[in-house]
Amino acid sequence: MIFGEVSLQLRRLRVMSGGKAVYDQEFHSGVNIIRGKNGSGKSTISDFIFFSLGGEFDAWKEYASRCDEVQAELKLTGGYLTIRRDTLAKRSPVKVFFGRYKEASRQSLDSWHTFPLYRQAGKESFSQVIFRMMGIPDAPSEGASNITIHQLLRLMYSDQRTPPGRLFRFEQFDTQNMRTAVGDLLCGVVGYDAYEAAISLRDTEKQLEKVSSELAGLYDAFPPDSRLGNVESVTSEIETLEKRRVFLEDELTNVENLVDVTEVNEFERERQSLKKKLSNLRQKVSSLEDSIREDEMDSEELQSYLIHLQNSLEKVNNAEATSSSIGNLDLAYCPACLTKLKKDKGEDACQLCGEKRDGDPAEKYNLVKIDLSIQIRETVQLIDTKIERVKRQKIDLKSMRSTLHTSALDYSVAYGDAGGPREAFIAEKSNEIGGIREKIKYLSYNLNVAERISELSREKSRLSDLKDNLTSQINSLDKMAASRRSVALGRVSQIAVKLLKSDLERQEEFVHAMSVGVNFFDDAVDVDGRLNFAESSNVFLKNTAILSLLLAAGGDKKFFHPRFLLMDNIEDKGMEVERSHKFQELIVKYVSELQLDHQVIFTTSMMNPNLELDDYVVGPAYTTDNRTLDFSQ
Repeated sequence: MIFGEVSLQLRRLRVMSGGKAVYDQEFHSGVNIIRGKNGSGKSTISDFIFFSLGGEFDAWKEYASRCDEVQAELKLTGGYLTIRRDTLAKRSPVKVFFGRYKEASRQSLDSWHTFPLYRQAGKESFSQVIFRMMGIPDAPSEGASNITIHQLLRLMYSDQRTPPGRLFRFEQFDTQNMRTAVGDLLCGVVGYDAYEAAISLRDTEKQLEKVSSELAGLYDAFPPDSRLGNVESVTSEIETLEKRRVFLEDELTNVENLVDVTEVNEFERERQSLKKKLSNLRQKVSSLEDSIREDEMDSEELQSYLIHLQNSLEKVNNAEATSSSIGNLDLAYCPACLTKLKKDKGEDACQLCGEKRDGDPAEKYNLVKIDLSIQIRETVQLIDTKIERVKRQKIDLKSMRSTLHTSALDYSVAYGDAGGPREAFIAEKSNEIGGIREKIKYLSYNLNVAERISELSREKSRLSDLKDNLTSQINSLDKMAASRRSVALGRVSQIAVKLLKSDLERQEEFVHAMSVGVNFFDDAVDVDGRLNFAESSNVFLKNTAILSLLLAAGGDKKFFHPRFLLMDNIEDKGMEVERSHKFQELIVKYVSELQLDHQVIFTTSMMNPNLELDDYVVGPAYTTDNRTLDFSQ
C-alpha cells in the first residue's frame, strides 16, 4: 500500500434497536445528500455515522437513545471492513469483520475481531487497524500520544454543536499540539519521523540530565586522593595487594611445614562444612552456566523463527500484489490444452475453473498479515526478554564466580591440609590477610566508582552527540514539513478563495478575498487575516475551509486526508434558502471534478431541487411523520 492514496467511504449504515434495523441505507462514492424537514432526525444519522467510523460520542437524542447498536460497511484503500459497535458508551470497542456486510452477516462470531478504541498492552487499537487499511502512517502527536481516527474525524465532521468560528469539531479536552498534529497529518506533512525524533530528543535530554547529575554527584563524593580516581592506578595497587595476599595464603597452605600443629576435631568439622558449601556453590555456578547456554540457544532459534515470519509476511505481500495484478485476467482458452473456456461463470466464480470464490482475497490477505504482524511483535518481545535475562544471569554469574574463587582460596588456605595451624601463626597471618582484604575491598569500591565515572563520561559524550544529531535532524525535518505545509495550505487557500467568490454577495470580504488562512493550532479560519463575520457567513466560511481541504486532497496524492467529509450544518445560524442552494451546487460541482476516490455526505432541510437526483440523494425525503429512525416494526 502506498502512503498518500488514502480513501475512506461509508457504503452502508444500519442502526439497530432490539435486534431490528430502524435505519438501513446504502451510500455511494461522490456526493450523498440526506434531506428532510427540521426535526426529522438528519443530525441523528450524522452522529451515528461519526460514531460508526470510530468517533467518541454518547450525547444521543431522544429517539437515538432507544437504539443499541450501529453497523457499517466501510470501503477503504486496502479493502472492505464491516463494523459493529454498541452505543452504550462513547468509547465502546469496535467489532470488525474483514469483508463486506453480506458476507459478514453469514459468518459466526469467531470470524469477528474486537479492537479497543485506544491502544492496550499487547492489543492493537481500532485506529491502528483502520489507519493501516487506509494507508495512513501511525503517527504520534508532539505530546507523545497517538493520533486516533476520532481526532481525524473532528476535522472531517462539521456538526451543529460546534460554534461556527471553530475549525475542529468541539471537544472539551483539546490541545493545540494535537490539532496541529492532526492538521499536518491530513495535509501530508510526513510528521512521523519528526515526532519520533522529537520524542527521542526529549528522552535523550532526560537521560543526559540524569547522567550529568550522577556524574557530578560521584565527583563530589570521591576521595580527594587523585590516585583513587584513576582506574589504572587503583588496579595496579589492588594487584600488588593481591600478590601479597596470595603469598600469605601460600604460607598458611604450607603451615605444617612452617610450624608444629596438632589437628583438632573442631577444625575438621569446620573444614567439612566449608567443603560442602563450596561444592554447593560450584553446582550453582554450573546450573547458571547451563541456564545461560539454554537461553542463548533459545534466542538463536527465536531469531531464526523471526526471520521466517518476516519472510512469510513478505511472501504474503508479494502474493497479494501478484493476485491483484493478474487475479482478474479473463482467459478465453485453457492455458494447458487450449480448449475454449465457458463464459458467464458469475462474478463470484473463478474465470478458469468456474468454482465459486469464498470471500475477497484482499480481505483474507489482511487477516493473514495481521496475524503474522502479531506473531512478529510477540517473537521480538520474547527475544528481548531472553536477551535481558541472559544479561542479568551473566552479571549474577560473574559475582558468583568471584564468590566461588574467594571461597575456594579461603578453603585452600584454612583447610587444604589434614592438620590445623598453630593459633599464634594463624592469628598473625590471618590478621594481615584480613587487613589486606579490607584494603582491597575499599580500593575495589573506589575502582567501581572510577569505572562508573569513566562509563558515565563516555555515555555523556555519546548522549551529547546524539542530542546534536537529533536536533539537526529535527531542524531538517521541520524545514521539509514547513515546505509541505506551505504547499498544501496554499492549495487549500486557492480553492477556498474560489468558493468564497462563488458565494452570493452577502459578505463583502468574501467577494474581494485574496487568501484564506487555515490555522490548526488556533482552531480558526481567517479571510485576509480577518476573523468573525456574520453568523451565517461564519458557517459558510468554516464549511468552505474543510471542503477546500478535501478538494485539495482530491487532487494531490501526498495528502493523508481520507477524502471523506460529513457536514450537518450547511444551513446553520440563519442561512437563507438561496445561499444554501448555492453552497449545495458548489459542493456537487467541485467534488464531481475530483479524480481520486472520495465521498461527501451532507444533510439539508433546504434541498436544492436541481440536485434531487438518484446520483446524489440517500433515502427518502424525511418528515416529522416519516423520520429517519423507523420504530414502527
